[in-house]
Amino acid sequence: MNDSIDVMLKVKKEDLYLLCPFFEAYGGMAAIRTPKPKIGPTAVLKLMVSPDFMVDFEKLLNYLGRRLIFERVV
Repeated sequence: MNDSIDVMLKVKKEDLYLLCPFFEAYGGMAAIRTPKPKIGPTAVLKLMVSPDFMVDFEKLLNYLGRRLIFERVV
């Protein structure tokens, strides 16, 4: 069994301060990293999601997707 499920999101850097606190507010849901940060208007976030929180995580992503622009990266 996996300890976490990796989800990658591409988001505008100016929106990071809005997005990250939602995941941090749910203790144990996800750890957030910014692998290989690059210069430019967007950043790719790596969210390591606990399998126990995957349903809630998807609900939160759906909610945030109606308010912020981001895309899942495969």
